[in-house]
Order: sequence, then C-alpha cells, then structure tokens
Amino acid sequence: MWEKIKFWGKWPFGTLRSKLVFSFLLIVLAGGLASTIIGTEMVGNTIIAEAQKKVRHDLVSAWMIYNEKLNRIQDILNLTAKRDLIIRGVMAGQADLLQQELERVRIDYGLDVLTVVDRKGIVIARTRPPYQAGDFQGNDELVRRALKKEVVTSTEIIPQEELAKEGPELVRQAYLEFVETPKAKSRPESKETSGMMLKAAVPILDINGNVLGGLYGGTLLNRNYEIVDKIKDVVYRGELYKGKETGTATIFQWDLRISTNVKNQSGLRAIGTRVSRDVYDQVLENGRSWVDRAFVVNDWYITAYEPIRNLRGEIIGILYVGTLEEPYNDLRRNVIYSFFGIAFLGLVVVLFLAYFITRSITRPIDNLMKATEGIAGGDFSHEVPVESGDEVGHLAASFNRMVRTLRSTMEELHVLNTKLQDLNRHYLEMVGFITHELNQPMGVLKGFLIMLHDGSLGPLTTSKQKQAVDTMLRNVNALINMIQKYLQLGRIESGRMEINKAWIPIFEEGLTPVLEDEKQQLEARRMEVILENEESFRRAEAEADPVLLRIVFSNLIGNAVKYGKEGGKIWIGFREDAEELLFYVKNEGGGIPPDKLNLVFDKFARLEGELERRRRGTGLGLFNAKQIVEKHGGRIWAESEEGKNANFLFTLPRGIKGS
Repeated sequence: MWEKIKFWGKWPFGTLRSKLVFSFLLIVLAGGLASTIIGTEMVGNTIIAEAQKKVRHDLVSAWMIYNEKLNRIQDILNLTAKRDLIIRGVMAGQADLLQQELERVRIDYGLDVLTVVDRKGIVIARTRPPYQAGDFQGNDELVRRALKKEVVTSTEIIPQEELAKEGPELVRQAYLEFVETPKAKSRPESKETSGMMLKAAVPILDINGNVLGGLYGGTLLNRNYEIVDKIKDVVYRGELYKGKETGTATIFQWDLRISTNVKNQSGLRAIGTRVSRDVYDQVLENGRSWVDRAFVVNDWYITAYEPIRNLRGEIIGILYVGTLEEPYNDLRRNVIYSFFGIAFLGLVVVLFLAYFITRSITRPIDNLMKATEGIAGGDFSHEVPVESGDEVGHLAASFNRMVRTLRSTMEELHVLNTKLQDLNRHYLEMVGFITHELNQPMGVLKGFLIMLHDGSLGPLTTSKQKQAVDTMLRNVNALINMIQKYLQLGRIESGRMEINKAWIPIFEEGLTPVLEDEKQQLEARRMEVILENEESFRRAEAEADPVLLRIVFSNLIGNAVKYGKEGGKIWIGFREDAEELLFYVKNEGGGIPPDKLNLVFDKFARLEGELERRRRGTGLGLFNAKQIVEKHGGRIWAESEEGKNANFLFTLPRGIKGS
C-alpha cells in the first residue's frame, strides 16, 4: 500500500487532485478509525464492566434471598421450640404427640425435615414415615450446639444414610446422575447420593432455662426450585431476550447443579449438569469469587459465583447468578456500527469538500500533465503555455526549458546509440570470427597431443616428456573450453542461440558424454563422482536440446572439478515432483560466501579468493548455463556451506510427452 502511495504515477488515482483528496481522506480516515476503535473499545469495556458490576449486585440480592430462607427456617424452629405443647411433650417423652404436632408444623411451613431430640441427642420423634426414632444425633454439629443453648443455621451436606432416617422420599429427591457438560472438569463419580440442606437447630428449654432437648429441621435444596426461581423473579423479573431468559440462578452441591433455572437444549432445567473447569478451580478449589464471562451449559453468560460454606467453614457448593451475555454483545455491536456509520458520513462530507477545493487548485496543472504524457510517449516538440506568474507558471517555464534540453540530449543519444550498436556488432563478429578460427586448429592440436599421450606416434621415453604432454593437453583443453564459452556467449548476445528441443533421456544424452569428457580431469585430481538417485536419474526424460544441456552439465561439473577439493567427492543427483525435474552438482571444497551466491551467474563473474585467482577461467560458464536453463523455462541457483561444499541446482519443466 505504501509503495503505491509513494509512486503516485503507478497508482490508479495518479492526479494531483486525487492525491490531495486522498491525502485529506487518509488523514480523516486514520484519525476517525483510531478514534472509532478506541471509542468502541472503551464503550465496549464500559458495557461489560457495567454488566459485571450489575451481576455483583445481583449476587448480593441472591444471597439476601438465600439467607432469608435460612432465617425463616430458624424462626419457624425457634417459635416451635417455645410452644408449651412441645416443651411438655419433650418433658413427658410423649413421642406420638410430638410426631403428630411437629408433622403438622413441617407440612404447614413447607419443611422437609423436622425432628426432636432429648438432651442426650437421642431422637424422640421424626415427622416423615417411617417415623424412625431412638438413634443418636449428638454428633451432628448443629444438634450439638443446640443442646448447648445455641441457635444455629447453616447449609449442610446430608449423607444418604442420614436422609434415609429422615424419610426415603428425601433419598430419591437427593439422588442425581451426572449429565455430560461441555467445559466441565472430569470427576471419577457418575452420580450424587447425598443432599444439600438449609438446616437449623434450636434448644428446647424449660421454664428455668434448662435444656430439655433440641429441635432441628430444614429444607432439602436438591430439585427444590423455590430459591432460584425467587431470585429470577425478584432480581431479573423473568425478562427474555430473543426467547432466552436474561437472568438465571443456580445452587451447586460442590460442582453439581441441584437447583437451577438454567435450561438445557431440550428446554428443561439443567439439573445434573456441572460447573465449568475455570470456575471449579477458582471457586471450589481456591475459595475465591468469580465475576467474569463463563460458559453455562450451552451459552455464554456474564456470571458471578461465590462458594457456599457449611458451619465449619468448609466449601460445599456454589451460589451462582448470571445474565445472558448476548444482549451486551449486541449492544456493543450496535455502538460499533453507530460509530462507523458516523465516521463514514464524515468521510463522505470530507471527500466532497476536498474534491471541490482541490479542483480549483489543480485545473492549471492539467495541461502540464497532458504535455508530460506526450513527452513520455516520445514527443519532445510539445511545450506548454506560461499563463501566470505564480508557482504553476514557473513550473511551466521550467518544463519548457526541460523539453528543449531533452530534445537536444535525445538527438545526441541517438547518434551515440547508433555508434554503440555498430561497435557491439563489430565486437560480436570479432568474437565469433576469432573463436571459430581458433576452434579448428585447437581441435587438431588436441588430437595430436592425445596421440602423443597414448603412444600412437611412438613412445615417450622420459617422464619429463610425458609430463610436458600432459601439461600441454591440459592447457589445450582449457583453451578449447574457453573458446566454446565465447562462441556460446556470442550466440546468446547476438540472439542467434537456437534451441532444438526433443524428448531425450537426460542421463544418457546430457550427463554421460560430459562425464566421459571430464574423466581425465577427474582422474588427474583423484576425485570421486557419486551418482545419487541413479535409477530414477536414468529413467528421467525431458523436452530439451541435448547439445545445450550438455553445455550446462559441462559447466557445472567442470566447475566442481576445478574448484572442488583434490581427492574429494562430487555428488550428481536428481529429484522430481509434479511440476519440474531438479538436477544438482555438489562438490567438497571451500564453498561460496553467502553474499556471492547470486553474483556467480553474472557475466565474467570471478570470486576473489587466492585459490580462485590461481585457477584460470573466463567467468562465462555459469552465465551461459543460466541463459540456457532459462531459455528452457527452468531455474538455476547455488547453495553453499562456506568452507565445506558448493551445490549448483537447476530445474527443467516436467512437461507431457507427446503433447
């Protein structure tokens, strides 16, 4: 984007007017966008913060309703324990009388348990079938304190066996099987048999204040929706949003929903589902409140959770309230849309104002722009009239002077270009002539040297003679190689390089002849050639010019021999994929510096090391190879680990045979 802004002429809105308009627009857009983003973020955070603040207040209200229920149970027990009938019944041990009277009280006030014990904690009478009595309840913390004249209330977990004593129906009410819940923490249990109860215990005293016994009772919270529904009605007033209840409340027994108005996907109360892992860790494990967004059964809510503790201060559950997050998200989204809508209207107004203002400024420059386009098209005779004395007039005068200077310069350049073309043609003709004339005598000279070397013209009698012949043959080979490279350069630069493509086996027609030609040099330098992926290499075919392909392999392998480590290895390999064939020649040696990897393919490129300076070369081999590979539609590049190896790789298009 910035590149487009920098190079105006290459950009669709290239006029000065467009640039000015766009600049104004960009400034307003950047400022408006920044303020919009910051504003919407602040508003969004404020909305969520207010929602969290509200849910904290909602939790306080929920605790008031919860504690009100506890206090009501305590008041019922307190008043009942002070009735003369109950006091006399305890003093006389009249179990039947106590059972009948207390059962009526339990039913009238909606309690689940109402039981009387003597001063030793032995149960005198229960108010639910089978009306079990005679068991000891003095170990119960609330009963124990009541027998010490304390009035106590608490939320307690009642084991299944204790519920069974109070009544089998309470066992069935408390029993819950776990329902699989997304994001819940795993537990080994699959069901809950104990119950959570709002429980109170009060002493029964005689007229002198002596303890005659105790009265305890309570309401089982499992599947009891009185408190949670009252919280929903009082705090959230039963409001709906898109068919969903905006506010919900839940009482958890540990992490299990035992009383809730949160609905599952079937529209039923989500009894048996469990709290999310994050809430579990913070509230149940660490005893801290949670006020944040949370996933509740099947939707996101802004929630508040606080631990429920028993009389001993142990965490046994959670009280939860939550308000649906969706209304706040929609509100935040609407605010964002409003911000962007206002910003868009502002941009439209700015665009119109900027257009009309800049139009009056840029009209005198239109002629200059058209004249510039004429210059770009090669018309150097076009000049513009100078119509004013302001900056635009000075610009027009300068433009006219520039046109006259350019016209004169272009005439001179035309003459120079003609001369350079003549020089280049003569240069190419000379290179072609010299290399062509040298090629034949060098070939003859090489042939006689080979015959001397092989003893065809008679044996060489001394080691010095053999050494001299070897040296001459090596130098003649180097000269022939140089001549071939200059011949190829001449063809490339003159545009006369012909590519005669045919489907050929690469290994047989491209690589094998080169390896035969380089055999003597490889032996002289004691270098080992390793063919990698040879079987696939031998099967590889491509549409290529075999002569030019041999030149590529010759240059790469010749370089590997020349610059590789004496006595080292040269790896020649092949890989393929669906798009192309890849070939590489890798040698052990000094390698190539990273900053030179791309330069080695330049014409007359030579590395600057001491070893490279001692080894003669034209600097044309890799240049020629690059031109040939690219003419075939391939790529060539170098890789190297400096001080270890150098690897030259090139590709050819895979193609389809017969297409």
